[in-house]
Amino acid sequence: MKWFSKSAVLFSAKTCLAAFLAFYIALELNLDKPAWSLTTVYVASQLYSGSTVSKSIFRFFGTLLGGLFTLLVYPATVQDPLLFSLCISLWVAVCLYLSLHDRTPKSYVFMLAGYSAAIMGFPDVVSPSAITYTVISRIEEITVAIVCSSLVHRLLWPVSMRNLLEQSVNLWFQNARKLCSELVTAMPAEKSVERDDILVQMANYPLNVETLITHCVYEGDAARRLVRLVSVQYQHLSYFIPTLTAIESRLNLLAQQQIRFPEYVAEVFQQFLLWLNGEEQLPVRDKLAAAQEQLKHAWQEGRFNSEETILLIGLLERLLNFVRIVDAYQSVSERVSEWTPAVKAGKMARAHKHVDKGLLLLSSFTAFIATFATCLFWIGSGWSDGATAPMMAAVLCSFFAGMDSPIAPMKLFLKGVLISMAISLMYITLFIPQAVTFEALVICLAPGLLALGLVIANPATNLIGLIVATQIPGLIGMSHHFKPDLQLIVNAMLSTLVGIAFALVITALIRNKRPSWTAKRAVRKGIRELLHFIATVRLNSVTLTARQQFVSRTLDKVNIILPRKRVDPAPDLVSGGNLIAEAWLGANCYDYYTRHRELLLAHHIESAAMFHELSQFLKRRLKSLQSSPQPQLLAELNTLLLRLEAAAIQENRLFAPMFHLFNIRLSLFPSARWPEIPYSAEQGI
Repeated sequence: MKWFSKSAVLFSAKTCLAAFLAFYIALELNLDKPAWSLTTVYVASQLYSGSTVSKSIFRFFGTLLGGLFTLLVYPATVQDPLLFSLCISLWVAVCLYLSLHDRTPKSYVFMLAGYSAAIMGFPDVVSPSAITYTVISRIEEITVAIVCSSLVHRLLWPVSMRNLLEQSVNLWFQNARKLCSELVTAMPAEKSVERDDILVQMANYPLNVETLITHCVYEGDAARRLVRLVSVQYQHLSYFIPTLTAIESRLNLLAQQQIRFPEYVAEVFQQFLLWLNGEEQLPVRDKLAAAQEQLKHAWQEGRFNSEETILLIGLLERLLNFVRIVDAYQSVSERVSEWTPAVKAGKMARAHKHVDKGLLLLSSFTAFIATFATCLFWIGSGWSDGATAPMMAAVLCSFFAGMDSPIAPMKLFLKGVLISMAISLMYITLFIPQAVTFEALVICLAPGLLALGLVIANPATNLIGLIVATQIPGLIGMSHHFKPDLQLIVNAMLSTLVGIAFALVITALIRNKRPSWTAKRAVRKGIRELLHFIATVRLNSVTLTARQQFVSRTLDKVNIILPRKRVDPAPDLVSGGNLIAEAWLGANCYDYYTRHRELLLAHHIESAAMFHELSQFLKRRLKSLQSSPQPQLLAELNTLLLRLEAAAIQENRLFAPMFHLFNIRLSLFPSARWPEIPYSAEQGI
């Protein structure tokens, strides 16, 4: 984004207006700390009106919850500083733990509830009688700020998120189509860096779309209709990554084994390319299905061997999956573009999202230790103005807890605080003493706040601008008389630096982890879930819904692993995979055994030994991600394939379980060729 783009200038002007409006109302209402209102406007204000309203609402409820806890615990513990510090520190940790369970912007409610209790409780420990007034005043000031911010951004040239949501979903689709076109037209060895970039971008789309959906709900009925329709698209588009990678793997195998396309397969492949590039509107789905049937007939007549047939049918099946996803996307897109109120809302099927409870506990423990340790330093030093230190430790550990490595953004936060301190000292010594009226203060602060608004509007400098904008009002000590207390401000600055230092050191010792560490934990959790899923498949207690939920959970982990694997390609993570093969493995186990169990039993085809060996391999992978499948597992798979091949020639219905069993083996042994019939078996025939 350009510094002086229309959207940036508009955002900066509206935010500055809302900030001064909130500050003026806080002064008129004689609220205790009017600077809180100005700060909150910059925290809540976003480029889009919907996200501004949503964040304002989340901030209100978070502040209210934190205030209620403070009022509840304060009377019973304030006479014991250690007990009070322990209660607030535990509250920060518990709220952070609850917040990290939700990967949408709604998590802001619990995170804010945690450190709001520290902001309201710690400064008043020396004057217990004022706590009720402080909490109520904080809630009032926050309310004034979010009302002003929401009204200004919603009423004055509102910027809608609807187009952004549509564009994000459309870009997701276009990238998938571009990658598919590259896969089916380029040579297998010609993998471009751009291809990997697209794959990582596609892994980031689900979270981005969920975030936009959360905010867009607050833009009115028209936006809510869009949200309901995009929620339907969202579930279909999530299957692009495994579908595209499966197309790629089968094309690679066909090229390695120099398997030529039959004429009718080559023809439908060309029609798929024309359809993919939008050159012709063809019934591709029917043609792909018809080509699959022709391949089955050719196999039954002995014109193709089993391996060639299954690889070709598998490629056509994955192309068919891609067509189904595109058809689903386009049918919903037409309804979205028409804005038809009569369209029934599609309920977003939210599968269970990946939650690393170990990492959550570690983050919460870090926040607890940092807050409590800073409290101990504050109490032990007898520093009367040191309340800001535990507040900053709580804020910093909470705000960056969702990141793999919080140290870098924490250092950026420190940089922003130092910049804001320098600017604040300049204002305190040169400008603020000359501002004896509200109008003079506005003239004094407006240029700086407008410039900060431009910095916040730029994505590359958003965080540093937000840090500076939220620190300056408090450091300046803006109050009713406009006369800053220099000694109090210097103490607050020193206390802020102490809190940041504690948070940085303790986070570096306990919580700082590499992206590959997070990704490997997601891989291991995916393997554990696959083990459990296969165990339920063996017991024949898996439903189609359970299969869909397993695939959705695994793909959610894939979206977490791929970006981290790109930025931190640790050797064991690279060799350990990304769970895409595991998603197909679980789905094919269900399709092979659960869908055809009675048919397999009728032909006396037992799969218990194969499932046992598969489980043993997955248990070894939990210990070492680099473990390879054992030869016994390949032997069991080959035995079953040969038995199914012989039986499928007589019974056509057995081709489907043979197809899925081959896909199981393909996930585990991608380079293995079709097994040869043992010599003794040939003699028996």
